[in-house]
Amino acid sequence: MIQYLGHAVLYMKTKNTSIVTDPWFSKKGAYESTWFQYPDNTDIDFSWIDGLNYVCISHEHEDHCDIEFLKKLNPSTKIVTANFINKRYVNLLKDNLVNEIIEVDDRTTFELGDVKYTPMIQIPMGQEDSAMIFEMNGEIIVNFNDMKPSQKDLDWIKKRYEVDYLLKQYSGASWYPLVYDYDDDKMYDLCRDKRLFKYQVILNVINELNPKFYIPFAGPPCFLQNDTYHINFLVENTFPSEADIYNFFKENHPSISEKFMVLMPGDSVGDDWKDNLQHECFTDKVGYLKKYKDRREHVIKEALSKIEKVDYSLWRKCIKYFYPLMRSAPRLCENIGGSVLLNVSGNYEEKIIIDFVNKTVKHFNDEEYFYEFDIQGKWLNHILENKMTWEEFFLTLGFKARRKPDMYNEHLMAFLKLADPVSYKEYEDFHFDELEEEMFDLKFNGKDYKCQRYCPHAKGDMSKGKIIDGKIVCPTHNWKFSLPDGQCVTNKSKLIIEAI
Repeated sequence: MIQYLGHAVLYMKTKNTSIVTDPWFSKKGAYESTWFQYPDNTDIDFSWIDGLNYVCISHEHEDHCDIEFLKKLNPSTKIVTANFINKRYVNLLKDNLVNEIIEVDDRTTFELGDVKYTPMIQIPMGQEDSAMIFEMNGEIIVNFNDMKPSQKDLDWIKKRYEVDYLLKQYSGASWYPLVYDYDDDKMYDLCRDKRLFKYQVILNVINELNPKFYIPFAGPPCFLQNDTYHINFLVENTFPSEADIYNFFKENHPSISEKFMVLMPGDSVGDDWKDNLQHECFTDKVGYLKKYKDRREHVIKEALSKIEKVDYSLWRKCIKYFYPLMRSAPRLCENIGGSVLLNVSGNYEEKIIIDFVNKTVKHFNDEEYFYEFDIQGKWLNHILENKMTWEEFFLTLGFKARRKPDMYNEHLMAFLKLADPVSYKEYEDFHFDELEEEMFDLKFNGKDYKCQRYCPHAKGDMSKGKIIDGKIVCPTHNWKFSLPDGQCVTNKSKLIIEAI
């Protein structure tokens, strides 16, 4: 039996084994009650919990790793995850649970009773996420959850498996572009483009793996706090629903849409699901979320009350936080290449500038900077006291950002999101070590070139990229490189391209 329990949760049961993946059932939602499950899955049947044999977890994000739920497990239930180099996430589990924790090496098959489990760790290293491949009752389940597979990952799977069920995130799990200062027209265009690219990724993966069925998975969340509630109802945003993506594919790729299953929490694979498209969460989103918001009002109020209000300068705390991290990542800081301004608001207002080139933290005095965050002091303090990671904070959407120039700085985002010397080392080795690049033949405007095959970002296969308006587009993350110079149009990355 394969049952969908909401968001990224699967319940799988054979004659001898029961498994749950990536549990998220908390009525408190996630990320200080800024995210909630959509649709609500917190009141499903939990009669299976005491007899559960294994919980398989892909990565540490709260919407995949619900610690409060895990604490309720029978002590005999085993926790299974990929063997990441960075042990921060596993240590979190060990600090909170009495259960045995099993770490399985990348692309190594491990038997969970009569079910075979194979994790696939995401590239680039340092960004801890993993896919989970299950062999169960003669069927193959590939659960990518949030992971963004490279072409090499897809090729590896194709050589070994004929996929029955593909599960992959199709909806946004990012703050871009919603927190940036764009006018309404540009925001609309950027959200539309990002949504359509996510759909294109799903189409590409389905075409590569040719599964019998695709289940829209791992999103979207909904936002029930007052400051972000409007995001649920934007005409164009980066959080489409299962019904949205199904209807898009039915109209634009009808043969692929025949592979879809739009499941509601509690549905089993094989159930008749077409009536789900008429569920209130899809047909009357305003009414559904209004009732949902009312149910969570006390939860949100309690969560916000626990975040300490700050009426003092956070400059010294910033020094204590940033200095060790900057010293541990010299190559990363060098490649960030500039300064970031923190506009701190709330009971104590100040401007703090983080200079990654000179590795200093000081109060702003008209220095140049290329990135700017508007952040409430209570949230910055929460991060500096390690009660929340930068990535978790970003996912709350509770801030504003500006870039000069308006270009993505991958290395800045890596510094903030990873915030760990071990992960920095992995990241630096992956991005900055000089390795011989594999090349492929590229024809552009009647001329022949040798082009770097794998994207410098996350090793997407550029030989499978399309040339659009004089740019070659990475099929993995939509990065665009101008031809023939190879310069990325949205950041400072560059492809090696040589005339023949």
